[in-house]
Amino acid sequence: MVYRENNFDLIRLIAAFQVMVMHGIFHLKIDGPGLGKLSGIFDFFPGVLMFFTISGFLIFSSLDRNKDLKKYFFNRVLRVYPGLWLCFIVTVILLLAFKTINVSDLFTGTMLKWSLGQLTFFQFWTPDLLRTWGVGTPNGSLWTIPVELQFYVILPAIVLLFRKTSLLLKFVLLAVVSVLFNIYLSGVLGVNESTAVKLSKVTVLPYLYSFLMGCIIYLNWNRLKKFIENKALIWLVVFFLFSEFVGGKPSYYPQKIQILSNILLSILTISMAFTLPGFSRVLKKNDISYGMYIYHMLVINSLVALGYVNDIKYLFLGILTTVLLSSLSWLFVERRALSMKYRQKGMGHEGKVIFKT
Repeated sequence: MVYRENNFDLIRLIAAFQVMVMHGIFHLKIDGPGLGKLSGIFDFFPGVLMFFTISGFLIFSSLDRNKDLKKYFFNRVLRVYPGLWLCFIVTVILLLAFKTINVSDLFTGTMLKWSLGQLTFFQFWTPDLLRTWGVGTPNGSLWTIPVELQFYVILPAIVLLFRKTSLLLKFVLLAVVSVLFNIYLSGVLGVNESTAVKLSKVTVLPYLYSFLMGCIIYLNWNRLKKFIENKALIWLVVFFLFSEFVGGKPSYYPQKIQILSNILLSILTISMAFTLPGFSRVLKKNDISYGMYIYHMLVINSLVALGYVNDIKYLFLGILTTVLLSSLSWLFVERRALSMKYRQKGMGHEGKVIFKT
């Protein structure tokens, strides 16, 4: 049995914080004593890859306990879009406030297409009109939204298609395909980045193995839990030693043996969720991680546009502002939206208890 109490909310918060701080240090051009070491440590834990593994575990848990696809997709929409749409409104307000666009621009074909993309699943596209603000794209972190949405769609397809084939076999084969694609991709990045290659980076292909690691661990929980529960320290040591001396730090597009560093990160992520799971109680069921992720680049862009760079105080200002915005988003939009989710009493067919997804 997989227990309800876990640290997933806390780990998501840490992952979002990693992404925010690393982007802040880079784009705000922050340098100083200790920051190099901090960045070096944070490099071991790419927040987006941790998010993808957590998604694999929790989304498969959701699908496992509730076979009604209408409810499954409705719950996924409530998780992503209310907060995202509020973020879009804030983005437009900032673009107007910084005079990157004016009101009449909002009704041009280019802005209407961009708006439609932001509100649906083309968040990775930025028109030239908006590249003069901040770092050159209003909210570059949103490239993961279409990837996550593709995960939501592809998982039921994997489960439902070829039902006579072992689910574990399907997961493993697709993970291998993803790994092989990464090996190919790592060889052409920076050398031959065609439009097709660039578009492939916003598909599930490079990241599917990370998502499927979460699915595989969930599927085989009864066999694997003795190696995972309360073993985070062991996995941390194994992960660090391997990454430091053998495979290299995890990467979004790993090369050959480096893929093992990414896989170890996935295992470590799930192990941390079930090691001393009471830690998440400090959050009191509040989850601002999604808001931190989708708002932090708006804050960073604003700071860059104002010329607030080259000083660590601006990094702290960015963090505090992002926490404030994400808290407001959680309290007034996301939490209320999630309260509308379909709830299914009982357990899935393998006796696994409900998680918040």
